[in-house]
Amino acid sequence: MSSKANVGPGKIDLVSVLGILAGPGSILFGQWLEGGELSSLLQKSAALIVLGATIAACMLSFSPKYLMAALRDMRKVISEDAPDPFDLIDRMVHYATILKREGLVPLQRYAKQERYGMLATGLNLIVSNVSPEAMATIMERTFHERIEHNNAGAEVFDAAGGYLPTFGILGAVLGLIHTMQQLNDPSKVGVGIATAFVATVYGVGTANLIAYPVAKKIRSRARVEKQLDKIVVTGVKAMREGMGAIALRQLLSEGLTPASGTHAKTEEAAKAAA
Repeated sequence: MSSKANVGPGKIDLVSVLGILAGPGSILFGQWLEGGELSSLLQKSAALIVLGATIAACMLSFSPKYLMAALRDMRKVISEDAPDPFDLIDRMVHYATILKREGLVPLQRYAKQERYGMLATGLNLIVSNVSPEAMATIMERTFHERIEHNNAGAEVFDAAGGYLPTFGILGAVLGLIHTMQQLNDPSKVGVGIATAFVATVYGVGTANLIAYPVAKKIRSRARVEKQLDKIVVTGVKAMREGMGAIALRQLLSEGLTPASGTHAKTEEAAKAAA
């Protein structure tokens, strides 16, 4: 049984947005300070060679599932979709109370409305009255599937980060070959060499300003969701066994503090638990 995707608006990560703008902006500003023309960095042929060849290499390296994950996960760079752990625990305690007082039928309505995919899966298993052994197996399998799912995009961007500088060098070599064919006109040699090395700038710059940072950000978000999923797996199991609301809150809050309710602190906890 697969979990549905998380639903709901994410919180914009302004630091990431600033990083996206500041990286290329610093390079262009530095070029301007050196007296260079910004237009000299805009080479369509270099962009086609570097980016086109990198996309083709990624298409050859990964299945469509991973490529689609890379496109999907780009939103994780500027958006935090994972819920606060304490909000998640509050919902689980609420569901446990409903289960104790009203039974399975009312809980089914909440299962349909639950936004966090892993928790929705667990609630549906409880409502379906699945045996504890089968539930543990399904939740464990779903947990590992979500780990792979949440890290798939990072694998693609990591690979792209390796390909980009290589194709940047390839573009520079192709540009130099073209320049060498014009040695009979010395006035074009300098411009030709400068243009050729733009491909290297594209390759190295895109790898280190986009591909590798995006991969790290996706993995950072995935670590947070892994920690939240661990909380859900523990909580759903306890709910299935009939644990009360107070005991459930104490169990799920173990090791968390109010300050760790933020995404940044949750990420630190996830790193420590990984």
